[in-house]
Amino acid sequence: MLLIHCPVTRTDELVADRRIRSVVNHRTHIAVTVACPCGAEHVVRTGRRWEEARARVLQRAATRTAAAAAAAAADTAARAARVSIPA
Repeated sequence: MLLIHCPVTRTDELVADRRIRSVVNHRTHIAVTVACPCGAEHVVRTGRRWEEARARVLQRAATRTAAAAAAAAADTAARAARVSIPA
């Protein structure tokens, strides 16, 4: 039995082993395609390297978001100075 998170119903589902459609071993993770009780097939990925890679991507996105927010704040301050509005 597998406990997976269904992105359709946003619940945790208990799935029998016979519902496994395929297992693929990648360099960074293992991908398991499972027939979910909701009627769809979902790919569940697991592995230490997969989690590390995902964490790096999230960190990069957070850095970009912070840089964009800082640029927007600077732009707002510059615009306020041009039209003589106190910031």
